[in-house]
Amino acid sequence: MIKAAGLSVVLCLMFAGGALAAEAVVKVPGTAMPWSLKANPNIPFGRNDGSKPVELKGLLILGGQSLRITATGTTSTIPGGAFFGPAGQADFVATEQPGGSGTLFPARFIDPASYPVHLNALVGVFVDEKGALVARPFAVGEEFVVTVPARAKKLQFGLNDDIFADNAGELSVTVQTVQ
Repeated sequence: MIKAAGLSVVLCLMFAGGALAAEAVVKVPGTAMPWSLKANPNIPFGRNDGSKPVELKGLLILGGQSLRITATGTTSTIPGGAFFGPAGQADFVATEQPGGSGTLFPARFIDPASYPVHLNALVGVFVDEKGALVARPFAVGEEFVVTVPARAKKLQFGLNDDIFADNAGELSVTVQTVQ
């Protein structure tokens, strides 16, 4: 296990049917925003009151590669409130409507074919070296398989919310290459 900037990153190499597979694990706090609003001023959401996105480290991502993302853990949206898994609060769809802050949720920018996306669901994004999105965000929930876009340099994670500062909890996110 490697400790870096308060994040635990686990890098494992294993043989799967003769092919080399790789895996990395990151911890995503309930306050994490899925992308930087500074790097993406034309893709606004929320109050911008959360912590920076959690960047996957320890796993080389390449355009065209398939990744399996799985998540466990729980987060809450208000102090003393209920906790929900990586798929978010099942009875609160948070897609195209504004949230309690009057601003949009990150899910507004996810492909509508993936709706519904729930409040505090885990969201992933591929970005370039400066943090600008290179493809649409995607809802991960508990498990998702995605193909890395050609221009992607990094994979980041955060939650689908509009007010982040009052959130709590943490998700553990595992990313594996798919052979």
